[in-house]
Amino acid sequence: MSYRPGGRPMSRPMFVLLSTLLSLAPFVLHAQGASSQSAALPFDGKWRATLHYDSLTVPFTLGWSRARSATPVIALYNGRDSITSTQVNVRGDSVTAQFEHLAAVLRGVRRGAGFQGWWVTPRRRDSVRVQAVARTAEATERSADAPSLNGTWILPVESSKGEKAWRLVVTQQGSQATATVLRVDGDAGAHVGEWRDGQFTLAHFDGTRPGVIELRPNTDGSLQVTQRGPRGAPRVYVAWRDGEAGARGLSKPTDVATHTSVRDSSVEFAFDFPALTGERLSNRDARFAGKVVVVNVTGTWCPNCHDEAPFLTALYNEYKNRGLEVVALDFEEQDELEDLARVKAFVSRYGVSYPYLIAGLPREVREKIPQAVNLDTWPATFFLDRQGRVREVRTGFAAKASGPHHDAMVADYRSIVEKLLAESR
Repeated sequence: MSYRPGGRPMSRPMFVLLSTLLSLAPFVLHAQGASSQSAALPFDGKWRATLHYDSLTVPFTLGWSRARSATPVIALYNGRDSITSTQVNVRGDSVTAQFEHLAAVLRGVRRGAGFQGWWVTPRRRDSVRVQAVARTAEATERSADAPSLNGTWILPVESSKGEKAWRLVVTQQGSQATATVLRVDGDAGAHVGEWRDGQFTLAHFDGTRPGVIELRPNTDGSLQVTQRGPRGAPRVYVAWRDGEAGARGLSKPTDVATHTSVRDSSVEFAFDFPALTGERLSNRDARFAGKVVVVNVTGTWCPNCHDEAPFLTALYNEYKNRGLEVVALDFEEQDELEDLARVKAFVSRYGVSYPYLIAGLPREVREKIPQAVNLDTWPATFFLDRQGRVREVRTGFAAKASGPHHDAMVADYRSIVEKLLAESR
């Protein structure tokens, strides 16, 4: 899913612009430690950080830890999820952390009790200054007057993909809450924060898409939702609880099972592209003959594709001995196609063992997959029966931040696979 300031989905060129503005950063971090015991390390435990991205302020949690092998790891935390480094080098008070699956680097130096660093994507040319201030102790404040916003809310919208509504999914414990906006192409990541001054202020940063969501209850039972991004004016919506939205005649969110389809479901779904490992594979390859095949349209520039890859890996490992194949059709930016470094790191980071095919540029997706109708989400997944025909299509990916909608998606994928595997050839 592409992400736009203010939370709207964006066209591919706009996503590239946002990625450039964010990740070319000097991403300056100032971390304030509470104890001198951590003076030997650039980080020690979890740090409460704040990014100042132009007019946008984004609090988030930054962590330093050591794995069992004593290898240092740096992480960006978003609720239950974290984005971790692939390699860290430390020399004295200096640290360089590679996030190769994001094509990004964190470089920094301890200064006194703090840490100062830069988040950089070397291939980008633009540069945006970002600052953060951190402390080792995480917030423990609780407020008894925080109203309950738990559950799913409906946001009426008019999106470029023809959507009339999105979901806002809120998980709350007292004055602490996590929320995300769920669209047809996936969710906006876990926004985490607390109740203060009459509203929940929730923030998200995973290395590619900073954002803030403010939730302020209205007296009529509705919810004012304000999304803030690093560019453009804040976007304000009025949301209603799922049941109330239906009673008010509001449109339902787009069905991920019908948004994308195929021109003729009786025809084999065709693909023929070079694999990351060098050989060329097509739907007629022997490894796919008589198998149930999950075809995943993806790209390593897409945040939701990073969310989805571990799930598809687990699905493949669970069912491959029963006749399931998974294949990725990967569409990458031009600079990435030159050496595929980020793709290789992506495959390694998520343990992808199914075929990963390099299909072309994102703008070529409809040309390269002509059987698809209304293919405009990242990711998109096609379920093929043993005859190679498309039986189901699902768009986007509802990650863990989507709560029950993630659980429902996992159950749905498994149900489709089980049903197709049970059919004879």
